[in-house]
Amino acid sequence: MVLHRNPVTTVINVITSIVVGVIVLGIVLIWADANRGNVLVDLILDFASWLTTPFHGMFTPDNGELAVLFNWGLAALVYWGIGSLLAYATRRRAVVA
Repeated sequence: MVLHRNPVTTVINVITSIVVGVIVLGIVLIWADANRGNVLVDLILDFASWLTTPFHGMFTPDNGELAVLFNWGLAALVYWGIGSLLAYATRRRAVVA
């Protein structure tokens, strides 16, 4: 007996993991005070900032790093939730004997 997964579900899970991973990596880079002069750091932070644009300014604590943690963290949770729901909706397992 072999279980087959829907390839659409796999693609959704991979994309969700990449998006959430970039956002979380961006949070870590900001909290670690990474050098924005580095091309890779700048690229990751720009992409993470673009992904989290709808969430900018939702929380406005005095500390900028805390604002990034709250706003970007919420964005990561929302993307993870939406991706999980989409993956669940497309999941089908076919049993092949």
